[in-house]
Amino acid sequence: MQKLQLLAKRAIPALILLYISTLLAQSAHPLLIKWSSQLSYLPLIALAIAGLIALQFSRSRMALFSLMLMLPYAAQLWPEISWLQLQAPPLSLLLMACMVWLIWDKDRGFALPNALLSIAQISLAAAVIYFVFQQLSAQPLDWLANLIAWLPQLHLSAFSPLETGLYAGLLMIALVRVALSPSNNHCALFVSLLLLPMLQYPGKQQLLIGQLAILTIAIVFLIGVIMDSHNMAFRDELTGIPSRRALMQYVQTLGKKYVVVMADIDHFKSFNDTYGHDVGDQVLRLVASRMTKVTGGGKAFRYGGEEFTIIFPRKEPGEIKAHLEALREDIANYQMVIRSPDRPAKKTKQTAQSRSKAKPKPTTSSGKQSVQVTCSFGAAQRSQTSSEFMAVMKQADLALYDAKKAGRNCVKIRA
Repeated sequence: MQKLQLLAKRAIPALILLYISTLLAQSAHPLLIKWSSQLSYLPLIALAIAGLIALQFSRSRMALFSLMLMLPYAAQLWPEISWLQLQAPPLSLLLMACMVWLIWDKDRGFALPNALLSIAQISLAAAVIYFVFQQLSAQPLDWLANLIAWLPQLHLSAFSPLETGLYAGLLMIALVRVALSPSNNHCALFVSLLLLPMLQYPGKQQLLIGQLAILTIAIVFLIGVIMDSHNMAFRDELTGIPSRRALMQYVQTLGKKYVVVMADIDHFKSFNDTYGHDVGDQVLRLVASRMTKVTGGGKAFRYGGEEFTIIFPRKEPGEIKAHLEALREDIANYQMVIRSPDRPAKKTKQTAQSRSKAKPKPTTSSGKQSVQVTCSFGAAQRSQTSSEFMAVMKQADLALYDAKKAGRNCVKIRA
């Protein structure tokens, strides 16, 4: 469900933008027609800029997409170039197969071996779809025509039933990838696939629709790169919650009344020593996911290591104590099942002590062991004696130390 929400959040705005550009092109407004004739090279320039920016940010797939999207548009601008005028199968279908392959691939960069590998892979994808098209085109496809008869007939006259079926099949394969990993990058790449059939739009508006659609895709690419780069800078890669840099940025928006909470996973080193760093990473992700669910208007950040920071703007300690207690209990009562234990080969004395601190629970019915995770919390508010954020954080750190001395798994507040 969470992945579907991310997919809708990231893909729907781009699809709406693409749909609006299509409606504008279909309107054939005189100003658009004039712009189409005078600025026919603008989409190619926009794609080149998007590709260069993607390359700068190591988005090799997006750079290759930009390069390939130039081909069908160039076929519209220069119809005398014969090798761009493929009819069976159309150039856009071959490019879509290449792009679907890239969506399932990963960013490899443009080192010579990786570039050659990418070229070989997309060439193979084009060869496969070409072979499939040639084989199926010799077969009676009445069943396929009946199967796609329910689709809207708008513009389908430009495509044969086989082309329509292959387009739909490739889009479904790409959609599966986007649903599994709905990143900004994948959503931008998927939306660009919807452009390719549009470049075969029949009639006088073909060039205009191509211009608006490619400009829209260039904008979507740029937005995708910017959003991914923002996430890399302000999101913690392991846990997915805002990072320390985002915390420092957020601090600048705080007023004169707020509470800072420092939280620490109890005996975290014991988890790593007993179960391995893979389980330690699972613990961090678990705690981070619970921290983000804190109530009372708190905002959680990963400060570093096993420490987290929660900011309650416009709050006093008495107003947030119950929310912290609820969060503490939520974490302590959560049953974490160890999926990939990495236990030491020999049980040393230190390992045995660590295991006792980690507090393993009995094994579940499936035979997997679960562990108890607890956190300690220290809170402090901004005051006249601690007016700067770092001073408030230091007081929260001291309160956290009080919680550790009190036996851990508790909340302490410094006035």
